[in-house]
Amino acid sequence: MLYYRRPKEPVAAAGVERSDALNSGLVLAVFAGVAIATQVVVNSIGLNDLGIGSLVGISGFATGVVGLGLALSAERPEITSKALACAAVSGVLGAFILGSIVLAANEGGIARTLSLVIASQLIAGLVIDRSGLFGETAQQIGPARIVGVTLILVGGILLVRD
Repeated sequence: MLYYRRPKEPVAAAGVERSDALNSGLVLAVFAGVAIATQVVVNSIGLNDLGIGSLVGISGFATGVVGLGLALSAERPEITSKALACAAVSGVLGAFILGSIVLAANEGGIARTLSLVIASQLIAGLVIDRSGLFGETAQQIGPARIVGVTLILVGGILLVRD
């Protein structure tokens, strides 16, 4: 079984206050959301000329080059069979996610696709948090989380309806 481990406290760089680290995490999350929406558009354009296989392959190669550059500039990682298996599964999932989102966006539009992706991510995240799947300590799901996910699901349903 693969285990998911989340740090108990946000890790701050030397000289950075915890609230600053949390704020930078929020900024990164927002930029990641913008990057995902942009990536869907770029991928849809590339899909028309390359086809899904070439698009996923070239995207994966570019991801690998960036990852290798980061690995060479970072501290020496601990290479274990579990870590390698997680990296391989992540790559396969990434290829599936990329291909699925590109094809779905071409058929149903970007906002519709991303609303369904986000809604399913939230539901899966709640299930994983609550069940302790992958070795994570089970988390409580309170009313605020349920209301938050419900509001996002309602928004997604409104986007999906024609």
